Amino acid sequence: MKCRRCGKQAEVELRSHHAAFCRDCFFIFFRRQVERAIKRWRMFKPQDRILVAISGGKDSLSLWDILLNMGYKATGLYIDLKIDGFSEKAKEKVEKFAQERKSDLIIVDLEKEGIPIPKIIHYSGKEPCSICGQIKRYYFNRMAYEKNFHVLATGHNLDDETTRLLANLLRWQMTYLIDQA
Repeated sequence: MKCRRCGKQAEVELRSHHAAFCRDCFFIFFRRQVERAIKRWRMFKPQDRILVAISGGKDSLSLWDILLNMGYKATGLYIDLKIDGFSEKAKEKVEKFAQERKSDLIIVDLEKEGIPIPKIIHYSGKEPCSICGQIKRYYFNRMAYEKNFHVLATGHNLDDETTRLLANLLRWQMTYLIDQA
């Protein structure tokens, strides 16, 4: 398969766009898509301070990276959940990313806040994803407010939203379904 822009060997296929791109052309395409979305939906202005919720995964790190490359004042926010086998690796990855880009990073340590996720899950008896999501959203909003950010950005994509919707449908979680409307 050939790259739609330059004709080189394609490395990325985007079926929803009926297109394939080489590595370099994909980054150009991706940046243009982000620029168009920001402009079309009037998400924020160049002078706005943006707080980017960072998990350590490719979606949130890509969002932070593209915003920085586009010249936005974007600060990362990492919530250290204290989940064994995950949190420490993700935190190291996020810190390295911020250091390489000389970008500001805010880290909220839930253990220091008195609410490490594993303990909350153990005592609450609720679904881990539900508890984790509520706590993260609380700290995203709290940090954005306390630190005077104009915008809070997350790296969610349509796959994330679809997965959440289907899971809630399968479990008939009406309260969650109403929230998603």
